[in-house]
Amino acid sequence: MFNHTAIQGQWPTADRFVLASCDSVYFDQFADRFVKSFRKRLSMPIHLHLINPTQKQIDMCGTWKITHTANHINPQQFRDKVQLCKNKFNHTDEVSERSVLWGFCQAIRFWLVGQYQTKQQTVIVSDIDSAAVQTPSAVQTAELLDRTQFSVYNNRIMATFCVFSGKQITLAKDISQWIEQYDQTFTIHNGVDQTALKKCIPHPNILPSGWISHIDTKDKKAIEIKVNRNIVFHSKGTRGKTIDLSAYL
Repeated sequence: MFNHTAIQGQWPTADRFVLASCDSVYFDQFADRFVKSFRKRLSMPIHLHLINPTQKQIDMCGTWKITHTANHINPQQFRDKVQLCKNKFNHTDEVSERSVLWGFCQAIRFWLVGQYQTKQQTVIVSDIDSAAVQTPSAVQTAELLDRTQFSVYNNRIMATFCVFSGKQITLAKDISQWIEQYDQTFTIHNGVDQTALKKCIPHPNILPSGWISHIDTKDKKAIEIKVNRNIVFHSKGTRGKTIDLSAYL
């Protein structure tokens, strides 16, 4: 599933940009908010990698004037991966299908960075269901782009929002290679991107405070506090994905 021949479209030439990946379902749910909020707040180009997109979704990237790459997962290969996932975790077909698809959508962005990033590029990797809710200062932006760095929550390196500097391009390549090897040895599944970061980064550079928080948002007050204190908003779980952020965008 991780191979160059399956990738359609062109990798961006911009020296700095924001990257997210999504399937057709998440595209319809979050892509519009993602593109508009990050463009408004960070004033950087946006690149989306689309998994199994419709032609309408591809055309929408043109309407938004953003770059994109895409791949359509081979149905037989997908079924084979689902069976491997089912055998490994003893899950149902439904759970295994979701795990393989989600795992691929999560991991492909890190694989792409390791395969295509140049030494002159800095790539901000973000979850598609996140949103930029504050405008960073020039100092904050410079600090963000200065080096490869991640947020850490409960001693876990988080895949939600991070930065890859071309000055440390070897790390991106190591993560990409680890993901590809894991998929070939076992199979891709939900959470492999997080595991790859853990395996490849023993001592991460930590994002400056004020960029993103992983504290849960259980009520309106918690949402407002998180929005006011962070440039990027993200909330985990099904509940987090249903939060209306329109008032803050």
